[in-house]
Amino acid sequence: MPSTLLRAAGFLLGFWLALFLLQPLAARAASQDGELRVLEDGVYSAINATRAEQHRGILERLPALDAVAREHSIDMAARHYLSHDTPEGLNPVDRIQRGGVDGMTLAGENVGLTNRANPNREIVEGWIASPVHRANLLHPAFNATGVGIARAADGTLYYTQVFVTFPRP
Repeated sequence: MPSTLLRAAGFLLGFWLALFLLQPLAARAASQDGELRVLEDGVYSAINATRAEQHRGILERLPALDAVAREHSIDMAARHYLSHDTPEGLNPVDRIQRGGVDGMTLAGENVGLTNRANPNREIVEGWIASPVHRANLLHPAFNATGVGIARAADGTLYYTQVFVTFPRP
């Protein structure tokens, strides 16, 4: 508690200035988060459209899997790598299990990065053109997914999509 009226006024002025100066930064971060969520929704829709064209079941999007995918994209963007394994050796199954997702019987993952103007198109078309990535996104056993996108400091977008199979009732 400030001991004088002058110190109290100084504290309040400093607090107000901090709020005033930080508000644009918070708004910009929220705007970027919103942009990334829109991109994630677009990838999810594009992959399910591709699956539907190939007579595959629609993948259920799960928030826990989104969180796993997003965390991997954030890690790759922050540490500038592109891999299914973290530098510490954690693979997709390890990360899914650490994310609290239990009961899966099969897992797969697609990753990518881009700095192009239409990032989703480049990523999805690239995954479809790659036999290994295409096999993941069209695998008939997969029934759930999560999508996560992060932006590196240089503007590059890092994409992760995890695919899992849960036993059907």
